[in-house]
Amino acid sequence: MEFYGFHGVPDSERKIKQLFVISVSFDFDFTQAALNDNIKKTINYVKVYDICKNELNKEYKLIESIAYNIAHAIKNSFSKISNIEVKIAKPQVQIKGKLENVEVIYNL
Repeated sequence: MEFYGFHGVPDSERKIKQLFVISVSFDFDFTQAALNDNIKKTINYVKVYDICKNELNKEYKLIESIAYNIAHAIKNSFSKISNIEVKIAKPQVQIKGKLENVEVIYNL
């Protein structure tokens, strides 16, 4: 998922819209959803997307905080899932130097 936000420790980063790339994975027994072809028996990824979007619309300094809050919001919304992993990459870091991105991974 890709979102734009104003997150970072320096004030300058919170004034410039930056790209954030989020990946979420988790364990869930979707056997009944698959056998019945029924979305009500699985995790609706639109809701997961909305949780991520909602968190990116809040104000944060650390991407660690964003990852933590996304994981816990997903767990609170879907109690039957486990082993949640949230990865957030920030490719446009404002530093003097060349790098591909800064990335954190949070596991719950």
